[in-house]
Amino acid sequence: MLYSNVINNSRTDNKPVLFLHGFGGVGAQWWGLQTAISFKAPTIAYDLPGHGKSTGFPNAGPPKIAARAVIADMDARALKQVHLVGHSMGGAIASLIALMAPDRVASLTLLAPGGFGPELNHSVLMDWAAARTQREVETVLPHFFGPDYVIPEKMVEYQMEPRAQPGAVDALISIAEDVFEGGRQGVLPIDDLVQLDLPMSVIWGQLDNIVPAMQASQLRDRVDLHLLENVGHSPVEEAPDLVRRTILNHVLAIA
Repeated sequence: MLYSNVINNSRTDNKPVLFLHGFGGVGAQWWGLQTAISFKAPTIAYDLPGHGKSTGFPNAGPPKIAARAVIADMDARALKQVHLVGHSMGGAIASLIALMAPDRVASLTLLAPGGFGPELNHSVLMDWAAARTQREVETVLPHFFGPDYVIPEKMVEYQMEPRAQPGAVDALISIAEDVFEGGRQGVLPIDDLVQLDLPMSVIWGQLDNIVPAMQASQLRDRVDLHLLENVGHSPVEEAPDLVRRTILNHVLAIA
């Protein structure tokens, strides 16, 4: 079973918003954004299989396993339709959910998503998977942001907490070796995805050092695309106002 943080301050009947973090992340990193959105819709942020408090999830690794796990959780909660927000690998997982169960997805908001091209920064991701000490986390983290972003101490703290759990780092290494085999990532059927009958927004930093923003070029004039100057791989932290407005636009447009 997936671990999740649920916040529901909303008094409306708007569809829930589900947050899917990237590789090596945890659901807790969405807390600020999740709280802001929760006043307009119920929200759920997952620790995806093999991450955080879902480290022991069986057969964790492939994004398809994570996608099926989220759909199963939606079934258990009797959620007929949701808005999906996914960052990096979570963006690939959100896309897979939309392809597997398009009638269950009200909208997609993808933030520097994985799966839109084979290229990625394999060496940084492997270092990120293997980071055990605070010093190692502090050394790798800057690669996920643009040069002007100042990393707060709290961010290091919430990355260290789940990594301190027995087997957590080993699980990340195993997932990275599986998902990023050969230094590349699997590619989604992009044409099938953009042809789905649902609103889709993509936000990508032009200085992304993890998955190149040039992968977004195939989306021009096909989705609501935002390419951001001076932003790296983490639009949630680097462009929070735009991310929040984009999600709310989907939530409020689709009751």
